[in-house]
Amino acid sequence: IRRFQQSLRIMYGKEGKDVIFTETVLGGGKGFWQTRLQGIPVPKKNNDAPMFFKQAMLEQAEEWGTHNKILPTGEKGLRRTVPNNFSYFFVEWDANAGYAQIIEEKGNFPKDFGVDTIAGMLEMDPIRFNKAERQSSNDEKGMVLRFLDKWKPVDWTVELDT
Repeated sequence: IRRFQQSLRIMYGKEGKDVIFTETVLGGGKGFWQTRLQGIPVPKKNNDAPMFFKQAMLEQAEEWGTHNKILPTGEKGLRRTVPNNFSYFFVEWDANAGYAQIIEEKGNFPKDFGVDTIAGMLEMDPIRFNKAERQSSNDEKGMVLRFLDKWKPVDWTVELDT
């Protein structure tokens, strides 16, 4: 996953953008876990992620039944910051900088928390309230092909074929 993230950072960096990665891990009953990873490109000049996420995480702590403590992950990394078998939300705005927060009440955690916080940072309506128009299959195909053109120079997976 780290190699994909680094490639996305390089690809969007060429366009003057940063990529903010969010990870939500929720433990369920009977050993079932649900994980959601998202990478959201943002303009470099608007990347105030540390400030916005710290504030948003503190505000939501009571609602989620979450520890109020925000855990910086820079020095130790995520895996050594959050104990095993704990549900958590994690945001990373730089390869070595992010915050994690343990989630106790999984049912109260908003699934779009990361995207909504980024929308607020960019002074946009939260995405969950802004329903996108449905794309035609030709439009979607064009979007995929444009992405693949940008991805090709940073695609590290081609090394696996050699």
